[in-house]
Amino acid sequence: MVFRGAAALAAIALFAGVLVAAGGGTTRLTATGSPERGRAVFYGPGGCSGCHSISSDPAEPSTGPRLTLDQLRAHAADDGKPLADYVAESILVPGAYATPGYVSGIMQPPRGLTDRQIEDLVSYLIGAPWTRTAGGLLQLPARPIAACEAKPACRALVARWAKAERLPRTALDGARIVAVAGCLSCHRYAGSGVKSGSAPELTKVGLARPTVAALVKRLRCPRCVEPGSVMPAFGAFGESNLKRIAAFLRASRGVRR
Repeated sequence: MVFRGAAALAAIALFAGVLVAAGGGTTRLTATGSPERGRAVFYGPGGCSGCHSISSDPAEPSTGPRLTLDQLRAHAADDGKPLADYVAESILVPGAYATPGYVSGIMQPPRGLTDRQIEDLVSYLIGAPWTRTAGGLLQLPARPIAACEAKPACRALVARWAKAERLPRTALDGARIVAVAGCLSCHRYAGSGVKSGSAPELTKVGLARPTVAALVKRLRCPRCVEPGSVMPAFGAFGESNLKRIAAFLRASRGVRR
């Protein structure tokens, strides 16, 4: 588990157990996560304890970052996010940012964990029951295209993609969103990113001539298209952003020489 700091790219909308409704009201959420069950996930077979320690004792080995509550709070503060949001997004999109001193891409997104188990794991790490909001686990920055444009490294990455893959201008906004959305934590594109499990290479997605509607449907609800998919649902990104991503993927046909 490589927990992210100031460059975290995905967020979970949780405000002290209160979900702000679209009409301006609030809906109280009952926390379903269990710290006790989360402890079993953490220390179970293939769990986090294989790489992480929750102890601050330097004599206790920890291959990955130490997950003490103080450390998590410090990284969450650096990232400007509530503690639970930071912990949850770091589990779901671990490769978007590596905690200083650790290499990005070592930890992969969780495989085989249910939403409930993720809630339990977050609850254990923060020491209090927690649950995700009903709208989903991931959310883009309010202006994802501007978020990429504000970062020199992101601008340079998209420019390299555009040149190498001969992308049309109509595909560039989608490329900017992909560059800040955490997609490269599981996928590769034109030599960028990290290959994770069965996650496909994105550079040649357009060769299959998928429709925008088909791509948007998969992005909005991967499990609706492929039961058992471990890809997160990106419906919270909004229809216009999903269409921009789809345009980028349709234009990606591996033309790089």
